Amino acid sequence: MKSQVIETVTIAQAKDTILQAADLYFAQDQRGRYRMERRRARPVCLMGPAGVGKTEIVRQAAQEKNLAFLSYSITHHTRQSIIGLPRLIQGNVEGRPVSMTEYTMSEIIAQVYRTMEETGRNQGILFLDEFNCASESLRPIMLQLLQDKSFGPHPIPDGWMLVLAGNPPEYNRAASDLDPVTADRMRLVHIVPDYPAWRAYAKSHGIHPIVLSYLDNQKDHFYLCRRDGEGTALVTARGWEDLSIMMTCLEEAGETLDLALVAQYIQAGDVARSFFHYYTQYAAIISSGILDKVLDASPQALPAIQKMNFQRSWSLISALLRRLQTIAEHAVALDDVTAQVHQVLSALAPELQQNTSLSQSLSETLLTRAGDLENRPAQAFLRARAMENVDSPAGWENVKSRFRTELLAPRNEAFSNAEHAISCAIAVCRRALEGMPHLEFLFNTITDSPAMLKIVSCSTSPEFKALFQDVVFDPDQAGQLLEEQLNPAEPADPKKEAVS
Repeated sequence: MKSQVIETVTIAQAKDTILQAADLYFAQDQRGRYRMERRRARPVCLMGPAGVGKTEIVRQAAQEKNLAFLSYSITHHTRQSIIGLPRLIQGNVEGRPVSMTEYTMSEIIAQVYRTMEETGRNQGILFLDEFNCASESLRPIMLQLLQDKSFGPHPIPDGWMLVLAGNPPEYNRAASDLDPVTADRMRLVHIVPDYPAWRAYAKSHGIHPIVLSYLDNQKDHFYLCRRDGEGTALVTARGWEDLSIMMTCLEEAGETLDLALVAQYIQAGDVARSFFHYYTQYAAIISSGILDKVLDASPQALPAIQKMNFQRSWSLISALLRRLQTIAEHAVALDDVTAQVHQVLSALAPELQQNTSLSQSLSETLLTRAGDLENRPAQAFLRARAMENVDSPAGWENVKSRFRTELLAPRNEAFSNAEHAISCAIAVCRRALEGMPHLEFLFNTITDSPAMLKIVSCSTSPEFKALFQDVVFDPDQAGQLLEEQLNPAEPADPKKEAVS
């Protein structure tokens, strides 16, 4: 049966559906019993194109609701792995001993219990992908799963909800239309690719600026599934995100992108070539040296940008944002290290003042405290100090001195450099690109970046507020967020105090 699509939803709306289902399916009465009867808790089935983000939103929903998450692809399973292997046991029928068949526990159900044990969570989401690609031999089992929430004789534990996903047959040759009996036992959610919804996701996931600026100007290249005489052209949200990650890794390794690599992720010839052409202008901007001039507010930067055409200006903004992101992330990483070490040393200071004999075992104490930290550079700093001759009051003073010179000073310098770079970029671009959409993209991306926003919000300079004036922002998002960060109720101190 080809399902009637009455209404389609975006990936963001599909996520809201899952969140709502979790609230309703896990609601309990005063006795602690689930309000919704188990067999009435229909699984949500996300039906949509490949790579649109179905798995990701289910994972996000589980995290937001503090639920365990377990994902399986139906195509990877056989009847034996789903319902278990048969084995003979001895039983009684009308007083006669007989051999009976029993099934070992389903691999999936066993993993559900392991996940509960590992996470300490008794509630979770079991996500079964490629549901409509199940083989003929598995379809009766899938029907029972939908009806009874069990794999053969093995029920899914109470507190776990089912979420399914599949591709329409036009996107996946292995997929089949759902028969009426199956479709009537699930909540079908038909998803369509939606760039604005993905763009909102991209804000917090570090998608490369060149990808964002390209798609902002070529929204029809965000998702494609097209068949012609040469084959199937496919461009997906997953492809753009994975290409973004690869581009970032290449840049960190000092390497560049080529068309062959782009085509491995963007599997449509016209889109791959178009993006690669866009990227070559971005690479040319980087090699030209203009970024250094902008970030230093050199007098040569302004006329150079004003001479650029519309598309080349987009490449400049993308390159600037990538450089600023790298500078800001470096500063924030140093801040994290400094903060964690500062917390350890600040806690030790009053202990040593109250009991001076503790300084005789300072090395051991530092090693113990280092083991409690998650930040590896912070661990390394404390362990390195513990390996030195610090078991004395003089040793404690040396630890504090090393903290100031090796962590605090570089952290403050990195924050100052990042603040200067962002300030110069904004000042130059405001003059050179006044009235152009590039400027809004620059400012919105800065406020969408947790690292850059931290630099801006921690800045004590009033220049930032002036620099952001008279710029068009989304009034419900970037502008409001920036105003809140620049005028916090309790202003953040950008300088970490040294240990006294």
